[in-house]
Amino acid sequence: MDPVDEYIRRFISADSTHLARIAKQEALRQDIQPSIGLEVGKFLSVLICVIQAKRVLELGTSLGYSTVCLAESLRATGGTLTSIECDERLLLETQQNVSAAGLSEVVELILGDARAVLESLEGPFDLILQDSDKALYPLLLNRCVDLTREHGVIVADDTLFKPRGVPDKFSTPVHQYNGMVFADPRLHSTILPIGDGITLSVKVSRRSSE
Repeated sequence: MDPVDEYIRRFISADSTHLARIAKQEALRQDIQPSIGLEVGKFLSVLICVIQAKRVLELGTSLGYSTVCLAESLRATGGTLTSIECDERLLLETQQNVSAAGLSEVVELILGDARAVLESLEGPFDLILQDSDKALYPLLLNRCVDLTREHGVIVADDTLFKPRGVPDKFSTPVHQYNGMVFADPRLHSTILPIGDGITLSVKVSRRSSE
């Protein structure tokens, strides 16, 4: 483990005992993408607390690590989470993990293609977590901005794929997404080097991008 990561993990811990169980499930699987992990999960937990989020939208669940992490924080703020997953098998596994964590009343799970589901949702959301198919990052950005409240936050995971040498199939659309958010006058953005990188964007204006 990187010395910096090792040092950080001396201090932070998961907000739910169920997250370690889900992480163990993930470690045994070859058919899923890795979850956001402890560091990013803790960051999102703190962020929800800071902005006192009441409505959060998650794109992509995998086995539900991020879903449980977000929902646990939202239970403390009295908020709710809407999670979209296109894979029925993964959605059912997420549902089981959410139920085991006692968070079913906090989470609404929606099965479907994020492109179609987003068009049917009504905002505003306080925070949106983008962790879906990487090819969808640039395609869904404009709708995500529309659904975010003014001074709300969009967090995209895995946004340092490009400099970390991840294959172009995954890294190119994420690199494109980074370029888009930094050029968008509606957003004030930065990139944080935790996990595989997260791009944090605050919506500062309702103006449409060119």
